Amino acid sequence: MESKVVGGRRESVLLDNSSRRVRRAWHVVAVAEDVGDEPVQVWLLGEPWVLVRLDGSIRAFPDRCPHRLAPLSAGWVRDGTLQCGYHGWRFAGDGACVEIPALGKTDRISRRATLASPAGITERYGLVWLAPEEPLAPMPEFPEWEAADFQRAMCATVRTPVSAAQLVDNFMDASHFPYVHAATFGVDESARVVDAGVERDGWSVHTTFSTWYRTMDDPRAEAGERDSLQRQDLFKQGFASYNVYLRLDFPDIGWTFGIMFCCQPETAESTRVYKLIARRDDLPPDPRRLDAFVKDEDRITAEDLGILERYPHRHIHLDRRTEMHTKADRLSLAWRNLMAEMPG
Repeated sequence: MESKVVGGRRESVLLDNSSRRVRRAWHVVAVAEDVGDEPVQVWLLGEPWVLVRLDGSIRAFPDRCPHRLAPLSAGWVRDGTLQCGYHGWRFAGDGACVEIPALGKTDRISRRATLASPAGITERYGLVWLAPEEPLAPMPEFPEWEAADFQRAMCATVRTPVSAAQLVDNFMDASHFPYVHAATFGVDESARVVDAGVERDGWSVHTTFSTWYRTMDDPRAEAGERDSLQRQDLFKQGFASYNVYLRLDFPDIGWTFGIMFCCQPETAESTRVYKLIARRDDLPPDPRRLDAFVKDEDRITAEDLGILERYPHRHIHLDRRTEMHTKADRLSLAWRNLMAEMPG
């Protein structure tokens, strides 16, 4: 839904899981290890796609055979091709139909039998990324994920009726911490939002917030050797997409967290949420602490969903009239402006 008509006039431009403007963006559509030897169906912007590995590379096609529109995800991989499970048509990695069993051996296969390919399909950070149309910007960078001195993990993938736009808008915000996250990292000291000024870089916006954070898994704080309340420099970067990169630096104790937050707008009432985390601290690496950190991040996501799932609507407004904004909202508002500029 891009807009609504009230009293015969078109009003606020809306952003939701059916908005065409985000077709020109990279989207996470699966965990890479979940795409194995057989085709897998995924949904993006209300349309089904089939993911398949052919000749060692991941491919994506609209999940329908051109013959009778049967889901290709109900087929299988045979001799390096994707074979439809309904009538056995076979397709190569470039989408070309290479066999129609009912016709016998023939070189005369119509070009109409060719499967369309998205503008982009690739794997990165253990995730599968798909761009339906030529993306306006490259995929987001997540340097901590590939750094040797960081521990890394993937949080639980969550499905929610909240729209991807609402989820990203929430993730860009810094003023809800003491209230929504009071049971985890939120503290009263972070109520006042102080940022370094919002900057735009191509099709992304970012700032650094100076705020406070309650560490939840610091054994030195538990032993009384230092305070669990720590100063934090929180860098947030939002892209012309449904992906956000965060870097959390704790200057007094030398810790750094990196987070990549990605939302897959499946259908009008369904979004999948992926969260990758990377961590470097002043403690010896401990798989149990990393597991506890993942569970804490899962709790934080659940806290956000506890608010967002209570909304009666599944969109955000890209105009400046419908909602009231303050200077504490500068980053999320800059991201909304970015999305409003995308071709619709």
